Amino acid sequence: MAVADRGQRPRFLSLSDDEQPRLSPTAVAFLVVFLVVVGAAIGAVLLYLGVFAGQGPPLEIEVGYDGETLRVHHAGGVDLAPGDFRLLVDGEDRTRDARLESGTGNFSAGRTLVLPAPSPVQGVVVRYEGDEGPRGPIARRYAEAFVPTGADDPWAMPFPPEPRSTPRAAEVPPPEYAFPPAPAPLPLPGEPRDGLVFVAAADSPAIPPGTVLYCDGSSDEEEINGALVRAGTVVLLEGTFHLSRRVSVPSNTTLMGLGKARTVLAFENAADPYQPIQVAAPHVTIRDLQLQGQGFIRVSASHVRVRDVLATSRMPDGRRLPSGGNGMFFVWADRDDIEDVEFYGCTAYDCSTHGFNMNQDFTDRVPRTVRGARFVNCYAALCGHGVAGGSRSEWTTGFDLQEGQDLVDCRVVNCIAESNWESGFHAEPGSRVDASGREIGPRTVCEGLVLENCISKNNGWRNTAPGRFFMSGFYVHRNANLTGCQSFHNRNAGFYVQGGEDLLFEDCTDRGSTYGWLIVKASREITLRNCTSDRAGVWALWAAYASRLSIEDFTQTGAGSARGVQSMLGWYKDDPRYSRAVTDSVFRIAASGPAGTVPITREGRGNRYEIEAPGG
Repeated sequence: MAVADRGQRPRFLSLSDDEQPRLSPTAVAFLVVFLVVVGAAIGAVLLYLGVFAGQGPPLEIEVGYDGETLRVHHAGGVDLAPGDFRLLVDGEDRTRDARLESGTGNFSAGRTLVLPAPSPVQGVVVRYEGDEGPRGPIARRYAEAFVPTGADDPWAMPFPPEPRSTPRAAEVPPPEYAFPPAPAPLPLPGEPRDGLVFVAAADSPAIPPGTVLYCDGSSDEEEINGALVRAGTVVLLEGTFHLSRRVSVPSNTTLMGLGKARTVLAFENAADPYQPIQVAAPHVTIRDLQLQGQGFIRVSASHVRVRDVLATSRMPDGRRLPSGGNGMFFVWADRDDIEDVEFYGCTAYDCSTHGFNMNQDFTDRVPRTVRGARFVNCYAALCGHGVAGGSRSEWTTGFDLQEGQDLVDCRVVNCIAESNWESGFHAEPGSRVDASGREIGPRTVCEGLVLENCISKNNGWRNTAPGRFFMSGFYVHRNANLTGCQSFHNRNAGFYVQGGEDLLFEDCTDRGSTYGWLIVKASREITLRNCTSDRAGVWALWAAYASRLSIEDFTQTGAGSARGVQSMLGWYKDDPRYSRAVTDSVFRIAASGPAGTVPITREGRGNRYEIEAPGG
């Protein structure tokens, strides 16, 4: 087993070379001459603007917001005397409206500024004006990172949040949705090996006739592994099995229980949390059982079926145990390419790691591909609780479809992601880097990623990590089609594209996320066709540094319209690297928003706008 499968690579969000602006050879030559002639002047201008001056003294803030009142908490850093700073809300100086929550004096660590701010608010910036360093912005928080403090909000939390102050959504079974018919499960080619063995738990109520191995309630993996060696079909009877070591499933084998509510495998090992049901050989089926505690399914072979399995980090006594794996359902390309793996009707619920994860071992610097993976009628909820809250990573998602591996022809149908720590559905094709951010391999490949009729709701709201970032319904990057997908009330965007290319969103809807669609950082060739943003908290569409967007028959209704606009183009958090125009794009929009607001900004060049809005 490779050591690398026990950890996740850190997130590096800088743009790769092919995400940078592309210029023709003629334009490059002209640019070189131009820079030689006027380089000195450009340097002087940049110095004047403070680009090279760096930030002022360090400051960390958290912003709490209940829709009426902003609370800006000093979480550490420079002690700011009155007059040494300005508090900007959506670009407006609101310093005079702010007061310290208790007493008077400096804005120092542990103190909180309070000011009225009717909804919506998009951003809070603290600007340094003192003499102890360069003047300019020293702290920023934007709407997706605000801490919800409203008393009636199910994700309200004490302010400022503490590492363990994670609010939780109501623990309810998956809601019923009227999905279109799903494709039937794909059978495996061939039959399992000969032989049938039953394995009884210490508390199994009924024992059938036939070959039976009996467990005593301690180290039950010994009997289960023994049965898997003896027979091609192993049936775990009703009851709770107690395991402290991994289970290894040979090729051409079926391991099955009597139902995910009847057959329970509880894994616990205080010395080593890495305790998978390990599938390292092909033509394996696992079905009809429940995993608890540290147990998870690890697939590192082709032609595998996992069906009607529930996995949770909770033990029978209610304790949540840490997981050693990257996902409760984990595809790990550690030796070869993997193909034809299907998860059907599987549930990851209340987990200390990703619900579903696909990744690869890159220690030998050999790219590997996961090809032909399918997720049908699967559900991932309450995945991730923060490192301090017992999770192994601050980046936990419901469905983490791509990390370090190449991904080809992946289909996700009728799946639900709900109340996960970061995003619901996440595909991150990008650079292969080491822990320091150094490039160590070719860019990952993503081709033929399809999501159909998937639902992502309430993701990101429990996240208290200072570096929280994604928190979206769907984070997709390249060469993907999303059809009929729905996003509800996700903390950041319903649909988030960063440095993406060749994406199609068709008949997709977001309702109530902070931003409906967020398309930024050198994204291009993105199409929205017959999509809807309804009651976005801030903006229906937010795009910057993007080109060749085709926004066709887009409906935006009831956006919060911060800064007076329903959809924002060109601006990106006052960051000169990414606050760039949207170009060569088409916007065909039916807009309905608050009176006096603009349907969409028209910053950029080569764009065409067809806007239908009341009164004009």
